[in-house]
Amino acid sequence: MGVVDAWLRMPLSIALVFCLWASSSVSGAGLRDTVKQLWGGDGIKLQASPPPFPSHEPHFVASSLQGLDALDSALASNLRLPAFNSSVTGFTFDVERGVPVRTTESLGPLLAERATTLGARKLNLAFAYTRLDFKRFDGRSLSHLSLTFAHEDVNQNNRLDETGPFRFESDVIQADLDLEITEDIFAIFATYGLTRNWDVGVIVPFNHIRLRARAEATIVRNSDISALVHNFGPNSDPPTDTGGGERTGIGDVILRTKYNFVRNQAGWPDLAVVGEVKLPSGDADDLLGTGETNLAALLVASRSFGPLTPHLNLGFEWTTEGSEENNLRYVAGIDARVYPRLTLALDVLGRWQPHGDGIGDHVLDLALGAKLNIFRTFLLNANVQLPLNKDEGLRANVIWTGGVEYTF
Repeated sequence: MGVVDAWLRMPLSIALVFCLWASSSVSGAGLRDTVKQLWGGDGIKLQASPPPFPSHEPHFVASSLQGLDALDSALASNLRLPAFNSSVTGFTFDVERGVPVRTTESLGPLLAERATTLGARKLNLAFAYTRLDFKRFDGRSLSHLSLTFAHEDVNQNNRLDETGPFRFESDVIQADLDLEITEDIFAIFATYGLTRNWDVGVIVPFNHIRLRARAEATIVRNSDISALVHNFGPNSDPPTDTGGGERTGIGDVILRTKYNFVRNQAGWPDLAVVGEVKLPSGDADDLLGTGETNLAALLVASRSFGPLTPHLNLGFEWTTEGSEENNLRYVAGIDARVYPRLTLALDVLGRWQPHGDGIGDHVLDLALGAKLNIFRTFLLNANVQLPLNKDEGLRANVIWTGGVEYTF
């Protein structure tokens, strides 16, 4: 019982550690506006021009503020929760025999759902740690992002390639950015079998996110009078700036339910429906959550053929933020028992936004992992997610996850 008691206390200990960690996190403005807050948060201002020239100080303010804000918004909208571990366990409870027995030949998938349920009056608790180190944004390295800010159209003629007295309007400012974005997610899972065919569950993530931004602005001089009007100086914004910080706190809590309505029927796969509600419990301003309430419905199909169990998940997710964020979710894969206590799993995971903004609309990953039965119903699991289309949205080269679970 000592091991079981320690396992029951683990989620409470983790929550306490996170509360202490959160209290020591860097304070200040929200991380969501890190890029926008560069150069004071009001756009890039240049040195005022000496007489007799009128001041050219504010002529890049509007375009730079708009560009930085757009990048901030794009990064935030692509910083979403990764796929969490499956609610499927490899065990249920046989009432007649009074001992835990396997429901299938394998210990179940990792990031996909299988149609089978936990079992009446059984409780599964799990804990997982996920590490993300983002490296690319829409195909570009986060350490080599570049934005170009156009000059204000001073004479309102809709031309920025002047050759006359307003030829200074052809100058631009190039901002080179180096971003570091990492995220650690500690998630606690609980799944309870209301009946033989009906499970309910909850996922509570605790997130730690770190975002650092370094930026350098350069005036690209396209006119012969540029040096007379466009310059950085002691009274302008500096050409280089930094920003960012770290935040820790609860993420977006997910409520889940699954109902298995076809099981062990000849000629049919096992079938189930899954419903999810993602609550906006994480602070969106600090990138700990999305600030949205999402509803998802999935159809799950699976069938065991000896040690092999292929599975398919297909569903749709609706968000309160509107149709641009609605997305189709799908998973196809297989888990296989290679030894009595070891199962390997492979999944292809996809999320497609049919009405997205063109950045990260279709994200496709390959997941590889394993489950190991240590003793009784205690399992260790580990998996990696690899991007199959790393040029879509905000992407890490690899996502690492490890976890433990126990069924009571």
